[in-house]
Amino acid sequence: MKGVVIDIQDEGRTMIIDHEEMPGYMGAMTMPFRVNDPAESNGISPGDEIKFTYQVAELSSWIEDIQTTGKKVSLKKVSDNSGQPSKLLKVGEAFPDFELIDENGAEVRLADYRGSVIALTFIFTRCPVPEYCPTMMRNFKAVEALLATDPDAPEKYKLLTVSFDSEYDAPEVMKAYGEQYGKNSNNWNLLTSSQPDSVRSLGESVGLMFGENQSSIYSHNLRTVVLDPNGRITKIFTDETWTPKDLAKAMERVKAMERVSGQ
Repeated sequence: MKGVVIDIQDEGRTMIIDHEEMPGYMGAMTMPFRVNDPAESNGISPGDEIKFTYQVAELSSWIEDIQTTGKKVSLKKVSDNSGQPSKLLKVGEAFPDFELIDENGAEVRLADYRGSVIALTFIFTRCPVPEYCPTMMRNFKAVEALLATDPDAPEKYKLLTVSFDSEYDAPEVMKAYGEQYGKNSNNWNLLTSSQPDSVRSLGESVGLMFGENQSSIYSHNLRTVVLDPNGRITKIFTDETWTPKDLAKAMERVKAMERVSGQ
């Protein structure tokens, strides 16, 4: 593959690359890639055009064989707010109400889940990167299994997976996608909307960013949010590195906090 390096992070372990189309797999977009050997990042700077090999395994992906082509691209300055709203929600604040559609076609609101501890994450079903949306789905399935056997689990909880691909991810698509990952209970709902702006404003309130290119494939970051039974934020995971145990513990802490406060 070829692409232009936008940024290098984590001491060379991650490259943000504006890459060409990967025919039959991924459209042209800007996204982060894990670097198999961080030493390969040495001598490479933002703006360099590079050639690289993208390797994809079942649960992970990475780039290797990185070489500069000798071309240099002038990068546009990115504004400090990067398109984000001026005020991101923080722990302790109320998560916005929403009107979405579940995998069975029923309209739902956040208020419908009052009284339950909620974990909510964002995905799109056509995501080709193993560490991103597929990992969010596998993790939610694993969290459901952990909570089913843990005596410290909340009595009432909901796992909510929200798609930001309103054009493609209709309820029947979400239902089939959930079945691929073993969704088989009412504790976990897959939500979508025919109104892209409603999901965008919801996600942006906690720092989710996503964009669409000509082939309708999205580049995006990740957000997973834990809400207490009154809809207040108790935890925000900002990437894909959390484990099912991390999320289960965050949900269990909500129950413990309620017990202490006498709610």
